[in-house]
Amino acid sequence: MVNGISLSELPATQTMTLMPFDTAAVTLISPFKPSHTGLNIYTISGGRFLSPGTGIVTNIELNTGNGLPGGSNYGIRIHLTSTGLYAWYHFEVNGSISDQTQRDNILVALGDRVAAGQHIGNLLSLGPNAHVHFDMLDAGGRAAVRCPLVYFSPDVATTWESLYDEKIKERDDARIAENRGAVPSLPDLCNDVDLPN
Repeated sequence: MVNGISLSELPATQTMTLMPFDTAAVTLISPFKPSHTGLNIYTISGGRFLSPGTGIVTNIELNTGNGLPGGSNYGIRIHLTSTGLYAWYHFEVNGSISDQTQRDNILVALGDRVAAGQHIGNLLSLGPNAHVHFDMLDAGGRAAVRCPLVYFSPDVATTWESLYDEKIKERDDARIAENRGAVPSLPDLCNDVDLPN
């Protein structure tokens, strides 16, 4: 039971076979590192986020108090297995919005059963740092955190890596074109150790 919601109807294991976001809306993806626990996905305003598998919505938060400072951040948690694996979407808008606007961008309710690929929420972007922090956590929680890609099928993980590489290259090409200095080396999307900033 999580927040009074039974997980017994969920499978004990599940490999995610769909991306948790609309790839057409993505502008950048930040790499995983153990101290950060997830991946940051930057999208255009209104970027659509999707359930990566069949699951149950076990938490919705408004004004989470975490993430970008001074903002109205909201979150959705979807449990994907009966053994505790869940996806956490933390929408960090880079500004302040009303509770109603946060609710308008959350398309599921506590206790909803969701299908793989179901549209669950949108990122309302108020500035250049707006993003969704995406975690996949199991029963070990943050103490046993792993890169989210390990929970996805090899095909989806490869697609995600390719999108990451493409978006980093676009960022670096713009940086060169605008004479903003040397391009930093491209880290892997999933890193087992913390990298220098």
